[in-house]
Amino acid sequence: MARPKGDGIKVVRKRRPDGSIVEYRYARRQDAAKPVSAPPTGTIAALITEYLGSSDFRKLKPGTKELYRRYLEQIREGWGGIAIRAVRPGDIQRLKDEHQDSPSKANMLLAVLSILFKFAMRRDYCAGNPAANPGRLEPAKREHLWTPDEEARVLAAFRPSLRLAYMLLAYTVQRPSDVLAMTKGMVYERDGRLWIELRQQKTGELVAVPVHEDLAPLIRARLSDMAGGLLLVPSPTGKPWSRRNFSRAWDHDLARANSLEVVRLRELGWAAEAIAKEMAGRHRQRRDLRRTGIVRLAQAGATTPQIAAVSGHRIDHCQTIIDTYLPRRSEVALGGIEAWERAGRDSKVVRLSDRNR
Repeated sequence: MARPKGDGIKVVRKRRPDGSIVEYRYARRQDAAKPVSAPPTGTIAALITEYLGSSDFRKLKPGTKELYRRYLEQIREGWGGIAIRAVRPGDIQRLKDEHQDSPSKANMLLAVLSILFKFAMRRDYCAGNPAANPGRLEPAKREHLWTPDEEARVLAAFRPSLRLAYMLLAYTVQRPSDVLAMTKGMVYERDGRLWIELRQQKTGELVAVPVHEDLAPLIRARLSDMAGGLLLVPSPTGKPWSRRNFSRAWDHDLARANSLEVVRLRELGWAAEAIAKEMAGRHRQRRDLRRTGIVRLAQAGATTPQIAAVSGHRIDHCQTIIDTYLPRRSEVALGGIEAWERAGRDSKVVRLSDRNR
């Protein structure tokens, strides 16, 4: 049978185990005999190529560029051969439905598509933006925090470079992109304490982070190590990690740590079902580390401005994180009652009526 031709979207329908039907939409396959050349004018692939070479893209911060490239390549792979004018709002909605199991990734994909079509509209490649109002998928809130026991278990199984990466993520409360870009030249010593000074890629904020005493020995060891160049956390080649390869390496070592824990639980006589439930409850991600560090700072008595000065967050956003996660910690509640008990009858009275509510 002859393969259908045209620039439209190919629809493939599959039945799920529950009987529901899901649609997958792809660009129509190109003739493999044709030589590889510049993407045809008027297609999504040509639009992506033009956008990547535009001033709109060049003015973005490095971390944002890397993020956009990943999603633009995903769009190119799926929709590259589709005509720009052929995409309709319904196609965007169906794409959203296909990615409903990964809300955060789906929302980012939709946002990049909207930016891409705005770019196309300004160049008269299309009359409207089909991705203008796709709506957001609400991701399930992650409230997980790394416990000291989980931290020790994982660090014991991680390779040295990822052990340092973990500690930098948790104890400097910086984003992964900033941690992977840290160099030895950003580290300096003042009054016996190490500091890391960096400009955050996402916000452009310049922050100077005092190095925690548990992190300092690892950094000092890295500073004395001549291998791996100037990066604090180099890839095995000594070059900067790509985000994808860093994720794969992290997931590999985390899986090894979890496997060792499963073996330990079996040796203690745990049943398979109990082990599976326990390990599911212990599931932690890299993105939980920044939140964990902020909560640990608050638990230690740091003020919101102090925490924001370390993390680079706006004070109000930092307070939101604290308000969301800190009140649920029983240690904080216990500390409050114990402080009350220590104060006894000599505590200062605060008239609530005199305060703004």
